[in-house]
Amino acid sequence: MQSRFTQTRGLVFGGLMAALIVVFSLVPVLSFLMPIPLVLAFVRYGGRTAVLTAVAATLFTMAFSGVVSGILTIPYGILPGLVFGLGFRRKWRPLTIGIAAVLAYFFGFALTYAVTRVAMFGGRDPFIAMLEQPEVRALLDAMIASMQTVATQVEQTAAQSGAPSASQVQMAEQYRMMADMLQRDPVGLIWTLLPASIFFSGVASSAVNYMLCRFTLPRFGHEVPAWTPFAEFRLPTWSVWLYASLALLAPFFLSGDMVSLPWWGKLLLNVFSPLMMIFMLAGVAVAYGYLRKRGLSGGSAALIVILGTLLLGPLGPQLLVLLAMWDTVFDVRGLGHGLWRRQQG
Repeated sequence: MQSRFTQTRGLVFGGLMAALIVVFSLVPVLSFLMPIPLVLAFVRYGGRTAVLTAVAATLFTMAFSGVVSGILTIPYGILPGLVFGLGFRRKWRPLTIGIAAVLAYFFGFALTYAVTRVAMFGGRDPFIAMLEQPEVRALLDAMIASMQTVATQVEQTAAQSGAPSASQVQMAEQYRMMADMLQRDPVGLIWTLLPASIFFSGVASSAVNYMLCRFTLPRFGHEVPAWTPFAEFRLPTWSVWLYASLALLAPFFLSGDMVSLPWWGKLLLNVFSPLMMIFMLAGVAVAYGYLRKRGLSGGSAALIVILGTLLLGPLGPQLLVLLAMWDTVFDVRGLGHGLWRRQQG
């Protein structure tokens, strides 16, 4: 009897959550809240209720705003809600939930692309159709002209100094190369950089959804684990070997025309670029955490790290990467990780 009563309550609660998802999907300002009702349904009553809620929300959205809009709620509301609900229900670590959410974001983008291509552009590539619009083409031309102007200014500044540095020459070449690729094959460049772009968008979307869950769920009696403090952010040891291996192969996929790279070169490029940004972020965390352990306030430590990185110029990002690698192996902050763990103070 109790089980049947619980199931009935779950179905009623799921119906209310489905109605909330439909309302959020119909109001553009509230669309970012779509995953939250589904997370609540999953955490309170389990996966079966959450799946039924997701199906009901999708069908009702189709009835109110059309089949395409109903399908597009899946990547933006249904998938994140199911992933976060499953993670919180099974007590996953925040990093595991984040990885699963980013993978779901990739699947959601693929679904969005397929629906957009078939339903809105009659099978044509949406990127090609988008670039044929006059306003988008004008914006692209403005970007190309801006890159060429920056390259010319860098070359003029280098010429005035008498002896142009290697970084100035490289910067001018990169801007001209990017402008040339945008002018010659913008769709090819978009597809080349698309996986890394989706990854960064997925990370940002997952972080926003996690913060929303941290703000909302405790008010309904469900605790959400906090992220690891930024001063303690660290990378696994295997990431150093992966980054070092890709850095050795970098001359094969970082030089020349990115659009003309073979498939394996584009794959390595899209793995290396996000990994380098992650190592830079980890380097900032190492420097910040080290200063915090030396008694500096959060604002002072952040200011020193930012100013130091800016003053170092082109060497700043490289030193951050090296600092992250050094901490990953030798445990600079004494957090008890790496190959040579230090005893915590």
